[in-house]
Amino acid sequence: MLLLVALVICAAGVNMTLTAAKVKGVQGTLTVERCWKQSRSGKAFDEPRCSGTFRPDEGGEPVANAEYRGGGAANVAAGEELQVHQAGATYRLSGGKGLAQGVMALFGGLAFSALAVPFLATGIQPRWFGRGENRTRVLAMVTFGIKGTTAGRVRNVLLLVGLVGMAISYITYAAMS
Repeated sequence: MLLLVALVICAAGVNMTLTAAKVKGVQGTLTVERCWKQSRSGKAFDEPRCSGTFRPDEGGEPVANAEYRGGGAANVAAGEELQVHQAGATYRLSGGKGLAQGVMALFGGLAFSALAVPFLATGIQPRWFGRGENRTRVLAMVTFGIKGTTAGRVRNVLLLVGLVGMAISYITYAAMS
């Protein structure tokens, strides 16, 4: 199950990267008309959103009231033009920031897959119910059980590559803001 979740995260990262790189999806320009913060029903933060008119790069009908959400929306002024791509009913950033987000998700999936390696190598099924100390013991037991083995080295490489890739992607994203 953990490996499946990691693969889904990696697939989402690849999809985000391909779309931001303008390989797939409808690309265009969003002329911002207004921005606001969407309350996330009691969450610790509000999600910034902007709306405006989307004009596809390849021609076609402009879309009025197109909604952009995500990173950087809080710093956008009315009249500003954003390079975006259509992502379902909303629009996401194309280019550098979108690429950085996709690559960060891809490396996050790699780091998450490192959690699955000890369970796959030992054959022990992760049981995520019961008291917290039992979960910690099971995780410590299977992690210690693969120490010094090929599976242990694979886990370490996945974790290291994933975390370093996420850190570099985050720094790149933050530098573009």
